[in-house]
Amino acid sequence: MRKVFACILTCLSVSVFAQTKTLKIATIAPNHSTWDIEERRLAQEWAQVTDKTIQIQFMGTTAMGGETGVIQKLNSVRPGQRAPIDGAIFTNLGIATLAPETCFLTLAVPFMFRNQEEVDLVLEKLFPRFQSNLENKGYRILGCFTVGWAYFYTKKPVHTPQDLKTQRLSVAGVGMPELINSFKAAGFTTIDITPDKLLQSMRSNGGCEGFYTIPLYAYAGQYYKSLPYIMSIPICPVIAAFVISEKTWSEIPDRYKADMLAAVKKAESSFVESQKTADHEYINRCVEEGYCTVVELSPEETRVMEETLKSDASAMIKTGLFDQKMYDDVMAILERQRNQ
Repeated sequence: MRKVFACILTCLSVSVFAQTKTLKIATIAPNHSTWDIEERRLAQEWAQVTDKTIQIQFMGTTAMGGETGVIQKLNSVRPGQRAPIDGAIFTNLGIATLAPETCFLTLAVPFMFRNQEEVDLVLEKLFPRFQSNLENKGYRILGCFTVGWAYFYTKKPVHTPQDLKTQRLSVAGVGMPELINSFKAAGFTTIDITPDKLLQSMRSNGGCEGFYTIPLYAYAGQYYKSLPYIMSIPICPVIAAFVISEKTWSEIPDRYKADMLAAVKKAESSFVESQKTADHEYINRCVEEGYCTVVELSPEETRVMEETLKSDASAMIKTGLFDQKMYDDVMAILERQRNQ
């Protein structure tokens, strides 16, 4: 009887082992950053709630050619063959490239949001829409969260919109020419630089004189050493989305999915809380190391900057980059909240 029982345990053990699945997930999170730490915690949570049958292997996007390269690797090379990766954590630009119908990039319209609470509200309200759009493409969105607020880093100080528009800006490192065209339509001077050449361009005469990004990226990528001025007011939130292929999601036993999604929500909340202080922390690091100066805008300069860039958004919407209906829907949500 003992031998039979031992045999059953062995068979069960082999069965569980055989069902262990490693998901390859591309991520743009810099190594050892707060974002990277939260992703590793999520991997541990998933392993725990799935009895170690679901493992996550996070892979950096740099070696894949950025977010555009990641999108290519979400598709199989040959019919019937498995795709090289199972999912990815994308920014606004990556989602907009993967599924333009989500109009996800519209959430990056300058000065649309006043604070993180407004961003969280809009993401909650529009999540079903994003989910539906991505399902039609063969993907599932597991969660959305803010990874930081974008600031302009420039070669010369910026006090007015004209100060900003006369400097050569890199705005489309993900490989999206539409973004360059929209900035041009709004009167900006742009320069098309691939991510691997960006730092070199910043160090060259006649190269990139500015770009906007979250302070974490500016610090991790060492861009702040070549762009010494930081405009004091953030432009827009940079939002990330955790996307996985429907094929991969369908292969995961249903009994685990509720706990896996709960772990994602927990990671979102934890990251957003830490992110609220992370932007200021990384800006302070740039300043304390002697490379950067924060250009403080006066109340009047802030008002002019906000009004001008909001007006510029109308010109950008006309190019087709941002979606007018999505913009109107977001503003309707925000106006109702503000009136309350």
